[in-house]
Amino acid sequence: MKKYLLLIFFIQQLSFFAQNIIWQDDFENPAAWTLNSVIGANGIDANIWVISDAEGGVAAGNCGVAGNGNKTLHVGCQGAWCVGSGATYNAGDGGLGFIDATTNKRAFTSANINTMNTGVLNLSFDYIGIGQPGADFGNVVYSVDGGSNWSVLQAINSSTTCASGQGLWSNIVALLPAGCSNISTLRIGFEWHNDNDGAGSDPSLAINNVKITSPVQPSVTASYMLSTDTPCLGDCISITNTSTGSNTFAWDFGNGQTSTLQNPNPACYYFPGSYNVQLIACNGINCDTSVMAITVQPLLTGTLNVTSSGPYTWPFNGMVYTASGTYVDTAANVNACDSLVTLNLTILTGGINDLNVLYSKKIVRITDLSGRVTVKRPGQILILYFEDGTMERVWIEEE
Repeated sequence: MKKYLLLIFFIQQLSFFAQNIIWQDDFENPAAWTLNSVIGANGIDANIWVISDAEGGVAAGNCGVAGNGNKTLHVGCQGAWCVGSGATYNAGDGGLGFIDATTNKRAFTSANINTMNTGVLNLSFDYIGIGQPGADFGNVVYSVDGGSNWSVLQAINSSTTCASGQGLWSNIVALLPAGCSNISTLRIGFEWHNDNDGAGSDPSLAINNVKITSPVQPSVTASYMLSTDTPCLGDCISITNTSTGSNTFAWDFGNGQTSTLQNPNPACYYFPGSYNVQLIACNGINCDTSVMAITVQPLLTGTLNVTSSGPYTWPFNGMVYTASGTYVDTAANVNACDSLVTLNLTILTGGINDLNVLYSKKIVRITDLSGRVTVKRPGQILILYFEDGTMERVWIEEE
């Protein structure tokens, strides 16, 4: 039978990035595969799945050879009407009644494939084949439940051959459905179907170097910068995300606020103490966590009670006060946060000199009613002693 190439046609997703190998098989251990599972009608001369080097595996881009020591999975013929070896199949006799090569068989992995903790998965393999489009062809199939149920990933269509007539080995990459990821019960298989019409061309189908890969995800580094790690009570801190290799973010600011923004809104703190700011950055597969501690500084407060016999200069701010009253001022403390200080100031208004301006005689002494020397105070009775020896009782009114 004439040699011809069978193309496995996939909707291809070519990957130009590094790949993690999740699983692979090169058919050097035939026991890893279950061959010739019946999936439909099969004649007495039905073709069979074989693992051997009768169809030797070579690198993609090279023509088929036999007996090179590199085993492949391929469809071969059997029975009295079988001619040749390797990927050579019996296409039947067209209904003459001498041959019934009708074939519907599957070969699949004997054990489950574990794809836990994976994302996007690609199935790739080397192949040759042609058959007869629509009549003698192969399918790539998969099962997500350990082989109980099977789905067709893609039918196999024809390709080309080398000038010698041998099949040209090629490589293809196909995207596996999302349901194949993150399971422990995946199986991969290949089906072969041919009718008995006698039409078709070799090679049938040969498979080698089957791999399931996942694109290498970039490493994730969670990092960020804070406008300060010692904010004052009531202040808000700005956060700049400097993470790499990530596209999702989960923030926890330790104050009841959370965010999923790449660069979150400022976080505000209304109680003093220690807080942890945490970022979890992920890329769909990998995650990294960064935690930074902040200390919210308290506002210091205090009250100062001062009695002065005249104008008072407050050392806290250097201001001069000439009237009694309550004064409040702020200043940075050692933590660079505001200190809030209250001054309760009482100024004793007046003395001898203040009263002298009211009298033509010079006052030499001022006492209260008990005879104790004092100064002029609002709301009290004073006794004034003059230099001529006279006295006068006066009432100092409230100011």
